[in-house]
Amino acid sequence: MRSKLAMLLLAVAALSPAALRAQGLVAIQNYSADFRNEEPLTFSVTGSSGYDVLKYKAPSAQYSDIESWYGQVGAGASYTHADQTTPYSFSLESSVLQYVNGVPTYGSTFYNGRATFNFEHQFSERLKISDNFYVTYGTNPNSAFGYGATSALWNGQFLYGYNNFNVSYAWTPRFSTTSSYTFDGIVYENSAVATSQDRYSHLLGQQFAYKVGKRTSLTAEYRYRLTDYTKSGFQNYRSHFALAGVDHAWSENMSTSVRGGAELFENAHGKQTKPYAEGALNYAVAKQTQIRWFAMLGFNGALIGNYRSSYGVNTGVQVNHQVSKRLSLNGGVSYAHSLLSGGPTPDQTQDSVFLNAGIGYQLMDNLNLNANYSFSTQLSNNAQVEFNRNRVSVGATATF
Repeated sequence: MRSKLAMLLLAVAALSPAALRAQGLVAIQNYSADFRNEEPLTFSVTGSSGYDVLKYKAPSAQYSDIESWYGQVGAGASYTHADQTTPYSFSLESSVLQYVNGVPTYGSTFYNGRATFNFEHQFSERLKISDNFYVTYGTNPNSAFGYGATSALWNGQFLYGYNNFNVSYAWTPRFSTTSSYTFDGIVYENSAVATSQDRYSHLLGQQFAYKVGKRTSLTAEYRYRLTDYTKSGFQNYRSHFALAGVDHAWSENMSTSVRGGAELFENAHGKQTKPYAEGALNYAVAKQTQIRWFAMLGFNGALIGNYRSSYGVNTGVQVNHQVSKRLSLNGGVSYAHSLLSGGPTPDQTQDSVFLNAGIGYQLMDNLNLNANYSFSTQLSNNAQVEFNRNRVSVGATATF
């Protein structure tokens, strides 16, 4: 199993990396929008059609295969105000997804919606606040497990929300502090899934940063996470983080952040302390290519269930490239490994991989044609959660 997974990862890496969102997954703060470019109020209408095949490797009363053509129509709006003192941006999207053959247990029609709002305000050269808001209603994420708040399995419709608020103050030209509060939560429509997955989480953070150069800062940070499950209180947990790290801007276009230390994880089963690490990279090559990477090693309460703990690693990279004025490419890969231990049944491993690739062509100034393909798989010593999924679509987006 491991050798097959390693070969798959090498093949995926040789192709192209997949798009995913990491809200709630990596706790490095300041998920600020890119306010460098002003964008007028833009409306869009989208339509797509494709084929979705999801096959579990073992029959199960809980999980059902999917094999169906589908169609999707939607609309959206976005705006960016790149003010020097108070930049902000927002986006809204909604769509209806119809499966011709339906999805067992969950039906044929699914609704999707997404809203984001980001802003910063510079009170002075020393004091700045920022807020990043994200909420989505839909089926399992396109990235399969890109959200820290859900697993790779198809679990039907859910509502997921995330908000991060920061206050940064520069006490001296070299020393600064950042206080942050993050809230995220998830609610599933399916009652069976909701029993073990519905939850909300609070994350408080206090960071101290010291500039050792124009482009490099050393950091020390404490975080406290409190997570409550609304329907299964025995899964509630608390985490304390003691971390040190480095933020470095390699150039105007490339920056990295790294944190490492220890996480004290506590739930009804007791306390555990293990290493915790996370990293992020943002790289923009002119205006044609953008690369984003993240990685996290630590406990993942979302997968615990009846186990004492879930510990593992999540990593992913996204690439967007503008080949020409009309032609664009995007793609990425993400990987998650978890070890569920200490339960009434033998320890369980889960290894998930997601691959996504897409192409867009600007047929006219306001009409873009696109084609996308995604592949996801999960390997485990529990055959009932192993699956392969292939999803392909073609569509068009009109903007005005």
